[in-house]
Amino acid sequence: MRAILVIHPSCPVSRRVVLKLADEKLLDSVELLDARDPRVVLGYGVWSVPWLVLDGVPAATDPVSEDEVVALLRGGDVEPRDPVEAFSDTLIHSSFAAAVSLINDDPTLVVEHGFVSAALRAPATRADVDRAMQLIVERLPGEWGAGLRDKVARALGVSFVRELYWARGGATRDEILEAVERGAVRLWLLGKASLGRGGLPWRPYRVVAEAAEPVERFVKRGVVGLLKKVEREVRELEGDARYWELLEKHLTRF
Repeated sequence: MRAILVIHPSCPVSRRVVLKLADEKLLDSVELLDARDPRVVLGYGVWSVPWLVLDGVPAATDPVSEDEVVALLRGGDVEPRDPVEAFSDTLIHSSFAAAVSLINDDPTLVVEHGFVSAALRAPATRADVDRAMQLIVERLPGEWGAGLRDKVARALGVSFVRELYWARGGATRDEILEAVERGAVRLWLLGKASLGRGGLPWRPYRVVAEAAEPVERFVKRGVVGLLKKVEREVRELEGDARYWELLEKHLTRF
């Protein structure tokens, strides 16, 4: 079995998975690829990291536990989930898919075969991906209006604070709030939802303010906790010398 694992060093879940695979002596059994290379992202249809591909089939992505990745690599059982629930969770954890869904107010735009395959752990669960896609497209709009849209907005709020922190090399509560007031979330959402102009609505200038509003509201309300979360992530990544040594040894380009 050929196993490919696409990760980004800045991703806390990628870090936990890499460390677990090292502990289980499994790192040499996977091709660890670098998501900073767009050829990797486009070539393997990556929607989020970590992104596991088994024999050419997307097998898992965030949210995924370290133990689940180990089970998939060892050919173990994975409990099947309701397709709509599994895909909704996966959508929330992909900032690109979440941003495209929110700015277009349409989550069905991201119901793509590989993304659904990874969400359902298809190689292990033997899920019928095409049938699941039909079910997801039918039910997802109802879920969107019943609370999924709000969950997506909150997840994007976390991503916004994280990336603003990165962009500034650190940030304070007041700096984050000032950025929100100046429209930074709107600008960020346009960038996050676009691949070139792919992913953007026809008239983005007409809808971005309304789309960004729930994200702005969440960031204003939770800025202190969000900032602490991001600061903790950065400390843990920067302080983990073993992790960076493993990446230097095992991480390859396309």
